[in-house]
Amino acid sequence: MKRKAKMKQALALVFILVPLLWPGEPARAAAGSALISLAPDDATTDWNVMTQWLEDAARNGRGENVPFEAGSTFTVPTDILGRLAGKNATLVLYTHSNVTFSVTGTEVRRTDVPVCMTVSSEDIVPAEALGQFGGAKIVRQFQTAERESYPCLVNAHLSLGPENAGKNAVLYSYDQATGSIKQEGIYRINGEGSAMFGLNRGGVYAAAVMGSHIVMPGDTLSYIAMNRKVTLTALAAANPQIADLDRIRVGQIINIPGVL
Repeated sequence: MKRKAKMKQALALVFILVPLLWPGEPARAAAGSALISLAPDDATTDWNVMTQWLEDAARNGRGENVPFEAGSTFTVPTDILGRLAGKNATLVLYTHSNVTFSVTGTEVRRTDVPVCMTVSSEDIVPAEALGQFGGAKIVRQFQTAERESYPCLVNAHLSLGPENAGKNAVLYSYDQATGSIKQEGIYRINGEGSAMFGLNRGGVYAAAVMGSHIVMPGDTLSYIAMNRKVTLTALAAANPQIADLDRIRVGQIINIPGVL
C-alpha cells in the first residue's frame, strides 16, 4: 500500500533496467517527459520487484515512476521494452555516475533490440578538443562504452547545480575518430539545477552552460558576436549546428560562450 501511494504521487516517469550478468537533428526529450529527481527515493535493486512495479504502472497508464538502482552497467531487455511499448509509463535508472536515464513507453520504436549501457562520467574529451567549445563552461561529461543506436529515445538527466538555474545547458557529442563536436540539444536549466536531453545512441557527451541569443530580423553572426563581446571564431565553435555562418534564421537560438 505504501508503494502504491507513492506511485500515485510520482512524476510522469518510469524506468527499468536489467543488471548485466557480467561486469542530425538536435536530440529532444521524450514527449510528455518531465525532469526526475536525481536522487533515488524508494528505488529498488530487486529485479523481480521492479518488474512487478513496471507491470502495474504500464497497466494503469498514469505515467508513474518505477525507480531502479542499476549501477553503471545495465541492460533494458527486449521483453521489458515489449511490456513498456506504447504505455504511459517511464523507466527510471539510477546509475553510479552523475547521470540518471529514463525511457518513456510512447517512445519505444522497436522491441527486438535491447538498450545496453556501460556508463562512466570521467573527463573524456581531451583538453585540445575542448577548445572547439568556444570558451564555454563545460560542467559535465559522460560516455557509454556502447555506441549503437537505441530502439527508443533515452533521456539523460543531468544535475548541473542550482547556481546555473535559468541558464541554458547545451549538450554536445564528441566524435573520437574525427575529433569533431556536434550540438545535440539545448535545455533551460530548472530551479533545482537539472537539465534533460534525449539521446538516440551511445557516445561521448559534454554539457556546457552558456548564455543565449534568439535571432532577430537583421541579425548576423558578426553582429551578434560584436554585440555580445565574443569573437566570431568562438561563436562559431559554440554553434557547430550552423553549417553556413552567413545563413541564420529568425527565432534560431544561438549559444553565447562565456556569457552567463
